[in-house]
Parts: sequence; structure tokens; C-alpha cells
Amino acid sequence: MAWSREGLIERVLNHLSLFVSKNQTDWDTYLPLFLLAYRSADHEVTGCTPADMLFGRTLRLPYDILFGRPSDTPSSPNEYLNNLEARLESVHAFARERIKLASERMKTRYDSGATGHHFKEGDQVWMYNPKRRRGLSPKLQQNWEGPYTIVKKLNDVIYRVQRSPNAKPKVIHINRLTPYRPTDHSLM
Repeated sequence: MAWSREGLIERVLNHLSLFVSKNQTDWDTYLPLFLLAYRSADHEVTGCTPADMLFGRTLRLPYDILFGRPSDTPSSPNEYLNNLEARLESVHAFARERIKLASERMKTRYDSGATGHHFKEGDQVWMYNPKRRRGLSPKLQQNWEGPYTIVKKLNDVIYRVQRSPNAKPKVIHINRLTPYRPTDHSLM
């Protein structure tokens, strides 16, 4: 299970890197708000927030404090425990089912594209280019650049790409390229 935790950490660092400034001196000021947003946002697969999964209730956000939210305070501690237990069982069963469905979808998607990407001239792509800038955290640097345009396919695995018409073309192996979608910020 260590690999799944590492993937989660990598995704969190990728999202956090979108918030920090170029000189990375302010990442710690964004961390509490970033974590609040993460813990109160619905997870794409489970359909529940991390707070729901852990605490059995929705977090109270600054918006709720300003504009109020109906109170769901139980009348006694026993009622609270009974409600919490039932809610956690329900949320966890729902999440397990959603995870199972997502796993099946991911397997189908992986199996359909297991042969790899094939690009043609004019396609836009992200290019993996892990730069290490001195004095900055490598974990918070963005490794994908783009979009680049495929200028020419040199052979089955080597492509010539160009960032703009006036930029110098680069010769890149297909392993460092992935399809570009205009709204895809997951690789940044």
C-alpha cells in the first residue's frame, strides 16, 4: 500500500505547486487554506469529502460561519454516537462501491490504451522536462511543459516538437510526451 500513499503525496504536491509563487517562499502561508479546501472537497472517485470519511460530518467552512448553516446538533451524546456510527458505515459502504466502479473503469481505460500514444503532425502535447532550479524545492517544481506541437514524427518513438513557430524545435522520445488537453492542469 506504500505506492498508493506515495501517489497521493505526489498529487497533493502537484496541486500545492500551482499555488506557490515562483520563488517558493510563501508555500507555508497557503498550506492551511489548501488543506481546508482539500479536506472539504468531494473526492472524484468516492463522491465524499475526506472529512466525511474521517469524521462522519461535513466541515464547517468560513462561508457557513458568515451565512449560517442549519444546526444538526443531536440531543444527547448517545444519539450522536448512534448517528455517527450509522453515517460512517453508510459513507464507507458508498465509498467502497464507488472505488470498485472507478477501479473497473480505470482498468478498462488502461487496457484500451496499453499500446501507447501515437501522435501525428499538428497534435499538441505536454513534454516532461524536470528542471532542477537551485535554491528551490524540486518537489514543488513543475515538471511538465507545454503545450508543444508535433512538428514531425522521425520514427516510431522519436518526435520533433516545437513550443511556438519561432522557437527552436526539440527532438524528444515518446516516453516524455503525453496528449495535451486545454483544460488539463493535472500535469502541471
